Amino acid sequence: MKFGIVFPGFSSQSVGLGKEFYDNSRLMQEYFEEAGSCLDKNFVKICFASSDADISKLENSYIALFLVGVSVAALLKEHGIVPSVVAGNDVGEYGALASVNGITLPDAVYLLNKYASIYQEFLKTKRVEAIRVKNVDMEQLKKICDGCVNGNNVATIANYELDDQAIVTGSIESIAGGKTALEDNPIGPIEQMPVGAGLHSPEMDEILKTMKMYLEKVDFKDASIPFLSGITGQALKEGNSIRAAIMQQLHAPLRWKKVMDGFAFCDVILIAGASKDLVGLLQKVHPEKKIMEINKPQHLNDLLAYIGKPLLEVKEDDGS
Repeated sequence: MKFGIVFPGFSSQSVGLGKEFYDNSRLMQEYFEEAGSCLDKNFVKICFASSDADISKLENSYIALFLVGVSVAALLKEHGIVPSVVAGNDVGEYGALASVNGITLPDAVYLLNKYASIYQEFLKTKRVEAIRVKNVDMEQLKKICDGCVNGNNVATIANYELDDQAIVTGSIESIAGGKTALEDNPIGPIEQMPVGAGLHSPEMDEILKTMKMYLEKVDFKDASIPFLSGITGQALKEGNSIRAAIMQQLHAPLRWKKVMDGFAFCDVILIAGASKDLVGLLQKVHPEKKIMEINKPQHLNDLLAYIGKPLLEVKEDDGS
């Protein structure tokens, strides 16, 4: 049986995500301790005893998602569940890479913290917005985006999620123009999306220039298992190619449909954490496959039962 693992990106965070695993896993506790030592922050408190507002801060959410994702992947490996391929949605790529030894935990935490800080400062000076558009022809959507360009106001397809569904990012003014143009077309409802996932557009060029200096300092190793690049869907293993792909995804559109196509040979696709969006998208592309979120012991036991392996022994919650 072949497994694929997907690591969620921004907006999938929530207070308490992974807490039951943390209570039962010394390995996960060590990951939290290592990340906390790297940044001198209490990620146990941030992840399990903060507020929605606190955990949604980029400097917290990025690393919280990373820690849950890599911990889940390590726990799966402890039970003999090793993926044949991995991928990550936006910042989820760092968790995917760490899980296949493409980057160390300290380096991933370092880069995520830098990116969160730089991007947060960027957002303080930019009036940007993101929307999801469904039931739309991509060529038509691209023309609408091109028609919204006016000086510094641009709209860009940032993520090709499905053949007829995409996320568009840009200035508030350009997105408003795009919404008006879309009203004249037979499309599905437009959804507001968080900009914390990144704009994945040329507007991020200045961030790429800064992040490049940090990304070039880090040793990207050859991955032990193929990693699907978010911007091409191509399976990569060579460290320098992976570094280049991570750089590009900051200012290039994600091709999430192509990434999901890369799991076609897998029998089971696992979400290392939680993401209703990713589960829904994967189910549309692979309706015949078993797709599961893994973020608590019961989920792992459901998976172990499904594949006929011994179940995890779970420590009773003492209420502390």
